[in-house]
Amino acid sequence: MNQIIKISLAVTILGTAAVIACNKKLNYSDQNNPTTDSYFKTAAELRNGVDAVYSSLHSANLAGREWFFTHDMRGGETGSGGAQLEAPRAELLTQPSPSPSNAVMTSVWTGTYEMINRANLVISKAPGVKDDPASAAVIVGEAEFLRAWAYFELVTMWGDVPLYTVPVTSVTGYKGKTPAADVYTQIISDLTDAAAKLPNTHSTDGRATMDAANFLLGKVLMQKGDYAGAKAALLKVYGKYSLMSNFLYNFDGDVKLASNTLATGHEFNAESIFEIVFIDKGDDNFNWGYTGEGATADESVMRSQEYGIVWGNVVPSNAILNEFEAGDPRYKFTFYESGDNILTFAGTQAGTPLTESGMNVAPSNHNGTIQRRVYRKYSVLDWTNDGFHPDGLNFRIMRYAEVLLMLAECEAEVGTPAQAAIYINQVRSRPSVNMPPVTLTNHDNAIQAVMHEKAVEMAGEEVNNIDMLRWRAKGYYPSLHPDPKPGQVALFPIPASETSANPMIK
Repeated sequence: MNQIIKISLAVTILGTAAVIACNKKLNYSDQNNPTTDSYFKTAAELRNGVDAVYSSLHSANLAGREWFFTHDMRGGETGSGGAQLEAPRAELLTQPSPSPSNAVMTSVWTGTYEMINRANLVISKAPGVKDDPASAAVIVGEAEFLRAWAYFELVTMWGDVPLYTVPVTSVTGYKGKTPAADVYTQIISDLTDAAAKLPNTHSTDGRATMDAANFLLGKVLMQKGDYAGAKAALLKVYGKYSLMSNFLYNFDGDVKLASNTLATGHEFNAESIFEIVFIDKGDDNFNWGYTGEGATADESVMRSQEYGIVWGNVVPSNAILNEFEAGDPRYKFTFYESGDNILTFAGTQAGTPLTESGMNVAPSNHNGTIQRRVYRKYSVLDWTNDGFHPDGLNFRIMRYAEVLLMLAECEAEVGTPAQAAIYINQVRSRPSVNMPPVTLTNHDNAIQAVMHEKAVEMAGEEVNNIDMLRWRAKGYYPSLHPDPKPGQVALFPIPASETSANPMIK
């Protein structure tokens, strides 16, 4: 697998530095310690800069650990694994609103603004790159896409937030909160420009493409209620990808123990539009420094560990278990429960059954059957059950099935429920799923069908929280579906770390 998230010289120089000499004749740049003024002169150097933005994305502050907790604890698809669930994560799961000092929430805030400042630096330096203008334009498109992703995370979870579009070069360079509407305007501008600059190809290395920009643009416009605009953006992606025949191929990847490669997986497959890249080095290490940087830094993710049978912090909620129709194969593709076999090596071996006593998680209730269950998506239990194993499974945060389901929602909202059914039925007819088709005749039953299909297709993929915010704002809870989190406050408080330092948002 190609590894694009590499630590480069750009990481070192993201802060502002200067070489000062008393004698003007000695005022030369130190080539061993470049500054933001002396660096970023070539497309290769600019590429190093955007790689540092990807590095922030996969750090423990974001996708490496805390980002998936922020979404899943606030969504309706997870429950507590037991007393072992740490307090900040439990607070997100159980309280209507977290305290401003919540560490998980603060990590996501920190990580997104780190991405934004690094992207701003790349964008600001691009006009000075003369050796390869075509490559520089693509790199700017990547930086715009990544900045838009970060701001979409911020605006959906915090609302009005500080908007920075140039690098911060001073410790006093704070900004106050910008209205959410203006933040959305910047996101849409970034994604529109990125789509025009990025390559019209399938990603094979984790870099952003035109399709990823249009996918995210569609999602952003849906959140704003512009379903016609979202449909137009998503139709630019429609038909360019295909559903994998085997549902599980969307959640596997490289698994290693020491030098022994147990699995290579199906990353960057025909259904995948954008992936966050992780690497399993086989050393069972994780970058606890949280920045994910350094020439030999581990680039693994904690998802399988946190949601597994040893740490057992998170289990599927009763609500998501009971959302599945009888006979839907995606139930077994999505969850492990006691009695299921692990260590089958993708069905090539008999495997070992999970036992109640061997699963360090609280039991859950599926239609009256109480037993222990964990998420199977992004799990490495089919290849290894060693007690501590940060993994290298790429997050497929944009896949074609969601394009179809977002288009279905757009069709429902613009008044064409029959077309919504066509998109939903494409998802339901995946060969390894093969569920009966639906017939939809009006807005409400089309939206209900979207809500159901999104749940059973995308469970545990950090999608539900954003959907819930949109559907709650439109009044679909509880009129069309029971509210998964009644009383939950829609927006996070600004982290205490920000309000204590930023005089503009006291």
